[in-house]
Amino acid sequence: IYFRDPLGQLIECACYKFEPPVGATHADVLREAHLLRVARGDHHIADEHLADAIELLVVRNQPSLSDDRAAQDPYTAKPPVWD
Repeated sequence: IYFRDPLGQLIECACYKFEPPVGATHADVLREAHLLRVARGDHHIADEHLADAIELLVVRNQPSLSDDRAAQDPYTAKPPVWD
């Protein structure tokens, strides 16, 4: 939202609708989202750019014990304790 105060100063009110991952700032997320937007040739940053940017920052900055970070189905194979 943009408006001018009585002295003519332009004021911008912004509200982020996302929380950056631990160790990242809002600016980090917006920068990655912008780079994704430009690479895809889109006109403006959309929710999908923000989601992809957050995912990218998490994968890059937070280690994991698993090579595959995709969601897994826990019922596809029996655990070893059932044998």
